Amino acid sequence: MATQLPTQQDLLDSLYDDLSCFRKLINRLNDEEQQTPITPEGWSFKDFLSHMSHWKAATKMVIVAYTHDQPLPPVTPSGDKANAEAREMDKELSLPEVHNYWEETHMHLIHLIADDLDDKKLQEKVRSPWDERTTESLCEMIVTICEHDAEHFELIEQYFEIGSEL
Repeated sequence: MATQLPTQQDLLDSLYDDLSCFRKLINRLNDEEQQTPITPEGWSFKDFLSHMSHWKAATKMVIVAYTHDQPLPPVTPSGDKANAEAREMDKELSLPEVHNYWEETHMHLIHLIADDLDDKKLQEKVRSPWDERTTESLCEMIVTICEHDAEHFELIEQYFEIGSEL
């Protein structure tokens, strides 16, 4: 039996949970903490926000093109090398610029889902933003982004020992 995919409302709830976590973290962590490396590879909270924004923006571009019957954008490079290159490019962005990039991209995705993707449309399949050979439902694509954010936010919360009570 096929697994039931999340509904439009489920996806919106998940995205609003991510937004709440983002706001909690930027209010809880000072500027220095947000820019301090927290992984062996030297990634900071700021780096993770920028990284999440890139993936969200790539997903958003595919969804916008698909829902407006436009050609899909080129595949976004993925993997450790691509992530490292994107991270290096974003080093010059200020912390407020990274905050704005994350929040604007996130809010645009929320509005896109609320305004253009009902439960039926969410089942439609389209090429993945990061793999030319893979197609998946719009819903699965958005679930991947939600899981990606949640994974990174969890790592950040664990590092700074921030519980869900905040």
